[in-house]
Amino acid sequence: MVTHEEGGAHAHHPPTGFIRKYIFSTDHKVIGIQYFLLALLSVFIGMALSLFMRIHLAWPDAHIPFFKDGIITPEQYLALMTMHGTIMVFMVLTTAPQSGFGNYFLPIQIGAADMAFPVLNMLSFWVTFVSLVVMLAAFFVTAGAPISGWTAYAPLSALGEIAGPGQGTGQTLWVIGLAIFCLATLLGALNFITTTIDLRARGLSLLRMPLTCWTWFVTAILGLLAFGVLLAACILLLLDRVAGTSFFIPGGLYVSGVLSGTSPNFPLHTGG
Repeated sequence: MVTHEEGGAHAHHPPTGFIRKYIFSTDHKVIGIQYFLLALLSVFIGMALSLFMRIHLAWPDAHIPFFKDGIITPEQYLALMTMHGTIMVFMVLTTAPQSGFGNYFLPIQIGAADMAFPVLNMLSFWVTFVSLVVMLAAFFVTAGAPISGWTAYAPLSALGEIAGPGQGTGQTLWVIGLAIFCLATLLGALNFITTTIDLRARGLSLLRMPLTCWTWFVTAILGLLAFGVLLAACILLLLDRVAGTSFFIPGGLYVSGVLSGTSPNFPLHTGG
């Protein structure tokens, strides 16, 4: 039985089975390694997408597998760019340094037995994993992955499938996946902040913490502020797409032909 360490987390029994110990673990080191592996998987996926994007620069006449007639169309190129940017920014650059290194080393460096909320920590990882699966599912739906870029600027990302290939179900899955990722990041940020404030060893003041602990602490605060707003934006964008709201589509304007699907030029007219 794990003892209650000074300034540490609540005592709990060590897991016994393989699934409980390595799959649905609440140990901060195992969860940190899980985040590393998830980020590593995302790196290879992002590298593959990047290779498909750039292979014609080196071999213009190359036959590309997994694409019709071996040719990447402009729409498919935009989809590759969108998913590459999304995966590398969120699943790699956001996940690995904070969730991976932070989960593994933060409790060790501040003298805590574990993170403040071990179960919440486990949920944060698996919610992140689900978000990656939902995003990748956009490749396997009708019309494919979204073409709006990893920033998904409205109104292109808000109009629906009439805006182009991938802007239907693919874009919806992208928005849902990003919203799930924001939720996971918020859970992790709360855990990091609470752990840093409440579970430091006796005598370890904030000013005595290692610089790495400060980076994880400040990043968690920024993440709590930024991803909360991004989660709200994802929800509003999703409502525009599926519920007919006008958070990102101007309510005083209507897009002639875009919403009705009759005009290829998409001119804007003032609503009367």
